[in-house]
Amino acid sequence: MVIVDKPDGEVIIDKGNTQGYEFDTSGNVSRYYYTIFNLARTEEIEVPQVVRHGRVVRPAGTRTITKYINDTIFVNLYYDNQNHVICKRIKSEDYYDAYYYEYNPEGRIRKETHCKETNINENKKEFKLGVQSILSVETFEYTALSPTQVKKSCLNDEGREYKKAIINYDKSGNKLSENYEFIVSWMRTTSTYKYDSVNRMVEKTFSGNESGDVKTESYFEYNANGALLGEKKLKNDVLTDEINFLYDEAFNMPKSEVNRDHQNFSIGIVKFDYTFYP
Repeated sequence: MVIVDKPDGEVIIDKGNTQGYEFDTSGNVSRYYYTIFNLARTEEIEVPQVVRHGRVVRPAGTRTITKYINDTIFVNLYYDNQNHVICKRIKSEDYYDAYYYEYNPEGRIRKETHCKETNINENKKEFKLGVQSILSVETFEYTALSPTQVKKSCLNDEGREYKKAIINYDKSGNKLSENYEFIVSWMRTTSTYKYDSVNRMVEKTFSGNESGDVKTESYFEYNANGALLGEKKLKNDVLTDEINFLYDEAFNMPKSEVNRDHQNFSIGIVKFDYTFYP
């Protein structure tokens, strides 16, 4: 997908931002990449004169252009036979950040191990583990308080609980809310979710005080076929983004995404492209 930006009253700016996704035969995302802005560099280029009917209508001169230089981040995902993500490996310069996940019998994450790794394969497109350093280990314990309520305990490298949560579900198993609280500080976060009659998420909210009091809200709209038509985002009760999706005639595949950024007075445009393999 190609991402461009159009500030109000200006021409479209292409900063070279892209995203891409690859899927396995089960439909799981196996690899994706995205670009992040690194720096902008301005250059002066020569502009030749314009002559029409033997007459100079625009003299030669120079024009300043801006070139955007981005870094590309690659992420590979690996799954077990229950389609649980067991490893996420992120390429960052010469190293990889890898996250390994283990699950309990109920399919909930019980352990996350964060490592820094090197790739010793000469073919850098394929990974062969070299040096691995464990940066952190986090484990999770779950206690069923009722058929629809679970307590989650987050334990650090030393096995000490540093954060806890109460998670509520509806009778269909949809997550309704998550309330996190740090044990030795005043920081708290709350997330809530609402669904329609066919279990599509229609509302998501988050509030927390980790970096000041923040509340975010997202509202989702679908068509009769279940395709996501749009999303509205608010921050502290102020509308920040209105996102709309355009599909092919069968409403199977999105063709583009248009995001009205109210805070930066611009429109972000994402164009999707697909490649199918036999």
